[in-house]
Amino acid sequence: MISRLGPRRLAAGLSVVRSLPGRRGRRLLSRLRGNRLREQSFWLTNTSGYRIAAHLHEPSDVLPRPAVVLVPARGIGGEVFCSRPYLLNAQELAAQGIRCLHFDPVGRGASWGHDDFAGLEGQDSLRTVLDFIHSLRRVKGDRVGVISFSSGLCLAAPCLAREGRRLGTRFLIDWEGPASRHELLRGGPLPSTARSAMARDPDAFWALREPITWIDKVPCHYLRIQGPSQQSQGAGDEQAALQLVSAATQGQAASTRLWGNPRDTSWRIEQHSDLRWAPHDAGPLNRVLIQSTLEMSGIDPSGADSPS
Repeated sequence: MISRLGPRRLAAGLSVVRSLPGRRGRRLLSRLRGNRLREQSFWLTNTSGYRIAAHLHEPSDVLPRPAVVLVPARGIGGEVFCSRPYLLNAQELAAQGIRCLHFDPVGRGASWGHDDFAGLEGQDSLRTVLDFIHSLRRVKGDRVGVISFSSGLCLAAPCLAREGRRLGTRFLIDWEGPASRHELLRGGPLPSTARSAMARDPDAFWALREPITWIDKVPCHYLRIQGPSQQSQGAGDEQAALQLVSAATQGQAASTRLWGNPRDTSWRIEQHSDLRWAPHDAGPLNRVLIQSTLEMSGIDPSGADSPS
């Protein structure tokens, strides 16, 4: 029997495959322009002493440049951002002049520890990575951003709510992250250690992880990218998007935007048909993610830093 999410995941996978020729062409054009890239794998250590696997893709120079940290969805490590058949990969951003770092949260990939399902250890692994990237001399400290994919928002929103102002992180781009436990539970079973913690104190467990609890305290610019067809978490994505944008708009964010719509504005779900939503197909969506990252980083499409 095909699961409820099966056909949608299959369609999304086929869409990504169809987008690859165009994306390869853009990478080739970047190389022809003389953009040289380099990669580096290394270890960081979080507060608890766990080793965090990190991987940096960047232009091969020492010029101060904007930087972005990519946060993976639930249950997967940062290696997904080295994969060409994904919505966005680190090399694509590095080719645009951005120093791009991805990592394995605690308990995933090569990182030490147990996956606590975006709990304190997972969030601290992101804090460790942000401390590192902000400290690099070849990074513009006021041009550092975070892009979270799906439930990666459960790491990004609490971390930036607590640490974003201290660090000076410039922006958060959120691709279809869940608002609450309701969307998260539809995404699949929790790890065994997380199930035990939830059973002991459900309210405390979810209060630590639900993005809707934290998004109003995120101080940086917040951009939500949301498609119209529930690509990641299932039915209710659009309502979750509106809830998160509304809470951030009424909260501490420097600015907010639901992609394709006016800034610093909240909407009701009844206004769904009046709103502009992100593309469904992977090729156009990939271009939206890259273009949005350039704009939020203060880079124009030609690769030159803008003065803003």
